[in-house]
Amino acid sequence: MTLVIVTGWLVINLLLFLATYSLTENSGTQIATEANRVPAQLPTTQGQSWMAGVLLGLITFISWLATSIRTPVVRFSARIMAALGCILLLTVCCTPDPLRHAINVTGIILLQPITFVTLAIPCWTIAWGSVPRASRLNEETKASQQPNLAQFHVGELITMTTLIALLLATSRQYTPPVASLIYWPVLICVWCLLQAIACLTIRVVMFGQIRLLVFLVPAILLTAFGLAKAEGLVSEGSWRANADLKLYSFLLTGFTISIAVLCASGGGKTEQNTNEA
Repeated sequence: MTLVIVTGWLVINLLLFLATYSLTENSGTQIATEANRVPAQLPTTQGQSWMAGVLLGLITFISWLATSIRTPVVRFSARIMAALGCILLLTVCCTPDPLRHAINVTGIILLQPITFVTLAIPCWTIAWGSVPRASRLNEETKASQQPNLAQFHVGELITMTTLIALLLATSRQYTPPVASLIYWPVLICVWCLLQAIACLTIRVVMFGQIRLLVFLVPAILLTAFGLAKAEGLVSEGSWRANADLKLYSFLLTGFTISIAVLCASGGGKTEQNTNEA
């Protein structure tokens, strides 16, 4: 059932992307004209930004879902295959810049275990055990304190670190769409902030911790505003501030909603199995 929901969610977002792209193509062309032909690496439509957020949310969810796999080789292979699929879709549906997408997706996967462990997000098998929702939080809190429940195995961390090092070495021949002094620090902050938003979303949806919306909503708004502000500082006024804010708002909204939908799909299935038991 979860697979059906995920497939339907992707199809809906692909249709939304195509519809938004066709509706905003003229406005995107106008913005590009006003920006004196902004380089193609920057997103030019709201649909592209939304689709990128959905795909990044999907790769974050799949990487977390892979924690239920006990065999290290299969676990790592599942993450790599998902990452390659995400990079391909980002290249086709968003911007034709595979190296940039590869660095972005690999960094997100690499920083995920650090952020998830810091914010006490357990492995998938513990989070979705056949226990009532009321006691699930206590169970995952206890489980998250056990040292043998690692989000990544040591071999995976070494391999992923080597992979991202190779990508960063290759990126010396890559020209960032904005100034390098701002591009790389902002990119690393985005990796951490996306995972923090994912953790808060998972806790709200999975464990019913509605009070965390007090932190989740401001985190989304401040991240969108901060990214738009950073974009404005290095663009020398070539992009309008409201256009930047729209693009990053769509990106973060697509990311957050995709995480919430995927978690809710598994949560409904777990509750049904628990009631039947």
